[in-house]
Amino acid sequence: MEMKLKLNQVLDISHTLRLIIDDSSTKVNTLLKFRLLGLMKAIEPHVSSFEAIRNEKILEYGQKAEDGSYQIAQDNLEAVENFNRDLQSVLTSEVTLTADPLHPQDIFDKGIHAEYLMGLYPIIKENR
Repeated sequence: MEMKLKLNQVLDISHTLRLIIDDSSTKVNTLLKFRLLGLMKAIEPHVSSFEAIRNEKILEYGQKAEDGSYQIAQDNLEAVENFNRDLQSVLTSEVTLTADPLHPQDIFDKGIHAEYLMGLYPIIKENR
């Protein structure tokens, strides 16, 4: 199934999925963990593409630091503004996520913390 989401939502969902899977105190069953990993795999191309664009913009607006990395100096207001403007247009763009949404019975009362559930909210669909 295809879901249309803003890229910033997809990045937030990716972060939440990683937190759930890496959190040893969250005891999710094997089937749910498998499902969450499948969602991460579906999201990964969008995350990788964003990271490539972000790194490109850091090179464009940043300067080489002593350690060889590129950084945008916070006191270079023009560079920070241009970087943020360029990324904002990407973050608010709509992407298509090809994955089945989570259903409430799949995710609620399964030992997942409320803050994680809030992070997954955009991909939880009501049964109708």
